[in-house]
Amino acid sequence: SLSYDDLPSHMKTCLFSLSILTEDYEIQKDRLIWRWIAEGFVKCFEFGESCFNELINRSMIQPINIDVEGNAEACRVHDMVLDLILHLSSRENFVTIFDDVQEKTSLQRKVRRLALQNSKVEATIPHVAMSMSQVRSITVFSPAINPMPPLGSFHVLRVLDIEDCEIHNLSSVGSLFHLRYLRLRAKNIFEKGAELPFPVLNFWFLQTLDTSGVKMEELPKTIVQLRRLTCLYVDQFTRLPDVIGNVTSLEA
Repeated sequence: SLSYDDLPSHMKTCLFSLSILTEDYEIQKDRLIWRWIAEGFVKCFEFGESCFNELINRSMIQPINIDVEGNAEACRVHDMVLDLILHLSSRENFVTIFDDVQEKTSLQRKVRRLALQNSKVEATIPHVAMSMSQVRSITVFSPAINPMPPLGSFHVLRVLDIEDCEIHNLSSVGSLFHLRYLRLRAKNIFEKGAELPFPVLNFWFLQTLDTSGVKMEELPKTIVQLRRLTCLYVDQFTRLPDVIGNVTSLEA
């Protein structure tokens, strides 16, 4: 608690973002930092990395997967710290979390960040459907629900992070014009594994695209028009279009 009280406000926000995690969940550093950037918590990757390391130094997160240079490639949150930040972030209406029993956080009129942690929560979500218009991030953990909430209604969504779950209809993702971060590790989202089930032309603000968890024949050539795309992850068998070199904004 003492280490938390001493944190600058921007680092408290970064720490709050970890309240969406389940117990003992390991999250990659790069994934976490690109999410921070997408929501405006940090301005650049280098500053995000500094915040990440400072949270480790203050024992707020636990480093894992240490590389040869002594840098952590991922982290997890100790159960006691997770309970603390879950309580604090709920009090600030920072996040709304649904698990297999009930919402873990107190239900507020406006939901800003939504985390779904189990397949049984679809019965609970409709009760708050009218308060979803301001949701800025959605994170879906395995096992997760099917069907998903109607994504087309999330007009200001910046982060969509879907992990290891069966999602059969993502066509409405193409209407999420404000997306900064899109990560798909969902099963069965392509009928034949051929292409993305939505156009990428609408993602004018997209900074991170991660489809490394799905099998896709080739990225669409229109990806070259994503002028803000900084980070791209794809499956090792996915072909990149010849014009990928024209995406000059790419860093990773």
